[in-house]
Amino acid sequence: MKPKILVAGILDTKGDEIRYIAEQVKIAGGEPTILELSVGEEVGWADIGLSQILSRIGKKPEELYKVDRHQASAWVTEAAVKYVRDLVEQGKVDGIISYGGSMGASIATAVMQDMPIGIPKMMLTTMASGDIRSYIGTKDICMMYPIAEAGLNKLTKRILSNAAYGIVGMASAPELASEDEKPLLGCMMFGVTTPCVLRASKTLEDQGYDVIINHAIGTGGRSMEQLIDDGFIQGILDITTHEIVDEMLGGVLGAGPNRLTAAGRAGIPQVIAPGGLDLINFGPKDTVPEKFMKQIHLPGRSLYEHNPNVTCVGVLPEESYAVALEMADKLNDAKGPTVICVPMRGWGACDIREPNKDLGWAGPTGGPTWISDPDKPEWSLRSQRFLQGLKERLDLTKPNIEVLVVDRHMNEPEFADLMSGLLIDMLKGRWQKGSRNNMPGIMSLEQGE
Repeated sequence: MKPKILVAGILDTKGDEIRYIAEQVKIAGGEPTILELSVGEEVGWADIGLSQILSRIGKKPEELYKVDRHQASAWVTEAAVKYVRDLVEQGKVDGIISYGGSMGASIATAVMQDMPIGIPKMMLTTMASGDIRSYIGTKDICMMYPIAEAGLNKLTKRILSNAAYGIVGMASAPELASEDEKPLLGCMMFGVTTPCVLRASKTLEDQGYDVIINHAIGTGGRSMEQLIDDGFIQGILDITTHEIVDEMLGGVLGAGPNRLTAAGRAGIPQVIAPGGLDLINFGPKDTVPEKFMKQIHLPGRSLYEHNPNVTCVGVLPEESYAVALEMADKLNDAKGPTVICVPMRGWGACDIREPNKDLGWAGPTGGPTWISDPDKPEWSLRSQRFLQGLKERLDLTKPNIEVLVVDRHMNEPEFADLMSGLLIDMLKGRWQKGSRNNMPGIMSLEQGE
């Protein structure tokens, strides 16, 4: 059976290119359907014309031409999203490809973002050469730079033909074998938490689970929240939560206000740690806000240049307290088993008292964000303030919520094993609050009161 491919675009300005892509899709073995997203005028030759699209929201093309392009594009987007959603539900779409400039890309990728993960989506646009976060959203959209904004010639025809064959090939991929359908677990990773994540995820895979590891760079966290909302994820090891601190304190890797909420809404098991919460992330050094540069003399604030394009600023203990309050507010509504594991000897490779290559920091001195608790030097003052915030705001009377104080560093094997073991127990229905209290180096926050 030929894969059914939507070929979408603003036809009154990119009609020749869209028609050429459709021809190439057909030659490649697909069944193309041209979907019109025009905002200037209806061309009259599309398989699904502008009038059909706009009927979904009770509009006509004539109304479109009486408003500015911003409003016109908003109407076309709303209508196209609804129209394509119906096609998907009817099983009439196996893939979608579009070509356009900034306007065309904005409309077409909004349609793609509404489509389920797994349906191939390809967007050819010169906007792919810049920041594409708004076009991608949280979906599996392939962005391709087509070199030219418009025009058909021997160069652009080659590029558009490649893309057409690509979308047909993706839409022709076989279904996964049934034996590959294992329960899927989520996990969040950043460079500073890699040893912990790799060990914990390996344990889960050995127990018969599949693990999807998202990069905690903002888009990764938003994608994970979306995957949970969409029902793909059965449980999560939220080891790396630093996107929350970036969102709160102005870093560049924030994941939006809804980070750390989907698992609680869905009632799936979640085991959480403050991985990377010692760092606020920025770009090159000259992009770090002046207010932070003036504070690098403060204990815990320090500056760390990871590479020429990534500069990190340490989180102050008082800021970790504020982050704990924010996390507690989000987790109080959790419906499923929820355990926060707080490693008292550091939250990642940069947050360590002494050099330890196995834990991610080779030295020659301790990690750049480390700050000792004066009363217990082997423990982090940041961890202590974080615990105080959790104790103040988290509802620890609930039987499904627990905080474990762990005398380990984030990247020690024992900490990874604790987190993976907790999640396995939750998934198998045998977890109980307080079940780890008698283990060496582990104490529940309630015990410490």
